Amino acid sequence: MKLNSNIPSFKGLVKKSYFTKNVEDEKDFFNVYVFGIQSCAGRILTFHVMTDCGMIRSRVPISEIYTKIPTGDIPFNYKQLWDCFHENVAVIEYDFLAFHRAQIVLRDGSKVWGTYIFTIDWYNNPYSDEPTDYKCGHIFESDEGYLLCQPNNRILWKDSNFVTKKLADDLKQYKVDTELPSVENQSDKWITEDSNSYYYEMKQSE
Repeated sequence: MKLNSNIPSFKGLVKKSYFTKNVEDEKDFFNVYVFGIQSCAGRILTFHVMTDCGMIRSRVPISEIYTKIPTGDIPFNYKQLWDCFHENVAVIEYDFLAFHRAQIVLRDGSKVWGTYIFTIDWYNNPYSDEPTDYKCGHIFESDEGYLLCQPNNRILWKDSNFVTKKLADDLKQYKVDTELPSVENQSDKWITEDSNSYYYEMKQSE
């Protein structure tokens, strides 16, 4: 079981009031380095941070982390559409998506602009293993300064050199995956030769 994972670290801000629980600190921010995530099933994605006064804090929700003094903000349950699926989580920064811009469709259908940072992907759980339920979470920095964790079907990617066509207005025509095929579940139809040959052959069974 993974639970915690390294991420591509980045500088950010956390409201002082989150640490002090004092509303008078609402407008003050700690400078932080964000360096890891923690994924707990059925909960919001959280992060590990170090403050510029030498304090390490774990389980800081994604909704409490900013990349700059926010010029706007949205409810915490708009920033992440679904709770974490499981403690088994992998992190990857896709080279192809690095610095890509996108419009993110929020819970209420409104759209915000953001820039890709990295991706988290859950595995070995009933949701991720079911093709119709599978979702990863792309982490974005919004133009307003807050973070987002959103699945593929909530992101409209932009690429000035490749994405030159408009996505069809009728989005309902696109269906979820219903299976993840296995090439080996045809073992009743194919067998290998019974030998120690390195370049063995396969044939259809009778």
